[in-house]
Amino acid sequence: MAEEQKVVRLLMVDDNKEHVDLCVEYLPKEEFSLDPAYTAMEALSKLKSNSYDIIVLDYALPDMNGIELMKKIKPMGLQIPMIFVSAYDDPDLSFEAMRAGACDYVVKTFQYYESLKERIRENIASCPVR
Repeated sequence: MAEEQKVVRLLMVDDNKEHVDLCVEYLPKEEFSLDPAYTAMEALSKLKSNSYDIIVLDYALPDMNGIELMKKIKPMGLQIPMIFVSAYDDPDLSFEAMRAGACDYVVKTFQYYESLKERIRENIASCPVR
């Protein structure tokens, strides 16, 4: 009998509802419980009252950028891997995101949605939370 895999609790921080809807479409409901936050402040509020296995956060948010959000999450003492996503393939931004605590930097492309499930699982299994 195969070992039952637990449902991954995912906080998706992105102000683009269409992007969140695409992620919901590609992440099987029996494997992932996706909780959207459309602003950084909403994400911080949810982090205070819920527990998550991973955070996927976008760079461009209406109230602060993703780097600033990661810097606010870090002192909360939460041991949650974070995947940073951006529409830009920017080595400087990638370096800054990793330095701020991201485990992975992903450029939003059409293939991004298709590989999201595997990237989430890989980062939960192997990312040292910083």
